[in-house]
Amino acid sequence: MSFNFGSALQNALIHAGLNVRDVRIQHKRFEQALSFGLTDVQSAMDPRQPDRLVLNYTRVMMGFLVFSPQPRNMLMIGLGGGSLPKFCHRHCPGTDITVVEIDPRVIALRDQFEVPPDQNHFRVLQADGADFVAAMDDASYDIIMVDGFDAESMAPSLGTQNFYGLCARLLTTGGVMVCNLHELDLHFGAYLERIALSFDGEAVVVAAREPGNSVVFARKDVAVNARMPKHLQRPAGMSEEAWAGIESEVHDVLREARSLRAFS
Repeated sequence: MSFNFGSALQNALIHAGLNVRDVRIQHKRFEQALSFGLTDVQSAMDPRQPDRLVLNYTRVMMGFLVFSPQPRNMLMIGLGGGSLPKFCHRHCPGTDITVVEIDPRVIALRDQFEVPPDQNHFRVLQADGADFVAAMDDASYDIIMVDGFDAESMAPSLGTQNFYGLCARLLTTGGVMVCNLHELDLHFGAYLERIALSFDGEAVVVAAREPGNSVVFARKDVAVNARMPKHLQRPAGMSEEAWAGIESEVHDVLREARSLRAFS
């Protein structure tokens, strides 16, 4: 069934000049899902465990922990239902998180998906992700996560050679850009080539178990398979329950990165 928007949310969307009917929240089997129009699910949440990562590709994206177990600064482009921002805010203590979202409809839904309010070390900004990285000039992020999709596809500005180059410029040495891509996108191969060019080939692609999604991990100025841990360890500050929920996918990333040694 569709969620009945409260008057405050409706007013926020109308004030933004947006049609309430364009935004849907649906409930099914303890899952609250965000979608636009008639497109695929953009994000999903288990209301019983709001911080749990429901969709497999989001758990794969947490594979950045293989390269940076305790990032100091993180930039996330794309809010969606806030699954990754919520999880990282709660389970990566000490990490400063900036989330950039272009669509005011999505930001207007943050309370419905229990996205934390802005505070020290956590903030959501309304801005174009490509414009945001172009305006920054310091290599200050350990992790940049890119997951910016509208009702049709990934925003074209988030797949250009210039954009990936700017992301590389903003990463600290050894920092990682993590991109969620759709394998059926006509430009999928071009995106991979552009990422490889911007990161001197230091990238690995990990397919999500849900059909259609692949996650790319690109590392700045350090071999993507360098200093791989022999054994996965639960990051400091992360609960055993949270770690158990993502450990399998993080191990998938570790295995794929290690396999690159055979071709180096």
